[in-house]
Amino acid sequence: MGQGINQKLWLLSSLVLTVCIVACKKEDTVLPLQALGFDGKTALVLPSGSLRIKFNQRVTWKTTAGTATQTAQDSLVYTAPSVVGAQRITVKSEDNVNDSLVIKVVVTPRADVLRPLQKGGYVLVFRHAAADVGSDQTNSTVANWWKSCDSKLARQLNDLGKKEAEATGKVLKNLEIPVSRLFSSEFCRCFTSADLMSLGVPTQQTKELTYYVYEEAKRYENMMKLVDSQVIDVNNTVLVGHTGFMGTLPSPAPLADLNWGDAAVFQSVAGQPARFIAKIKVAEWTELAP
Repeated sequence: MGQGINQKLWLLSSLVLTVCIVACKKEDTVLPLQALGFDGKTALVLPSGSLRIKFNQRVTWKTTAGTATQTAQDSLVYTAPSVVGAQRITVKSEDNVNDSLVIKVVVTPRADVLRPLQKGGYVLVFRHAAADVGSDQTNSTVANWWKSCDSKLARQLNDLGKKEAEATGKVLKNLEIPVSRLFSSEFCRCFTSADLMSLGVPTQQTKELTYYVYEEAKRYENMMKLVDSQVIDVNNTVLVGHTGFMGTLPSPAPLADLNWGDAAVFQSVAGQPARFIAKIKVAEWTELAP
């Protein structure tokens, strides 16, 4: 009888141990794949630069270009290709191939300038896109001639300019650079450039950005006042205006030599003038267009 009881106890112990092992294995596989400390936005990387992402478990991966290695600490170190463009890293859990993440990567030599814009607090001042159709009739007697989209009254965008404005807007959205305020000059070539960017916010036309017809001698000063006055939050502001300033300019004057479609980047600073960061040429925008 005692031997029978011992056998039953042994069977019961084995059953409990088996249940425990199965339960533990279930717990191990339930853990979802996570990229630790990664905000999930498009990663901006310099050509041949590296990106390190730590995961909460061992992973396998596949890249559209570039190479990757995994460290003993479960970090994936991605080395970007030397060419500019968009790439993808598909990461899967070693324990569950159905659990995966896709990380978007954009390789650009302006990564260090563009990356902070994803968090907001910057002002991008664009010169309008390429415009050589017609000329400004500054002596016109037509009311508000500068607001006209008629090339007989004011210079208008050409086809390339329209395409580049659209491409720049797509890049801003693809890079997940948030914009909540959009201002332009009253000239058609400026508000059309702004509208073609399709940034999801209405274009506000303002005198401060408008060429020739208002306080031309103070236009640079007024543009910078508009730059300095922007709120600091998780979004950015885009301005679209002109160059060709008259009057005395400060030194340096980063807005003065922008070419068509170029942008000057300023960081908003509480209680101080905005800080000039860099210029981004139109070709550096359009080469990133999806």
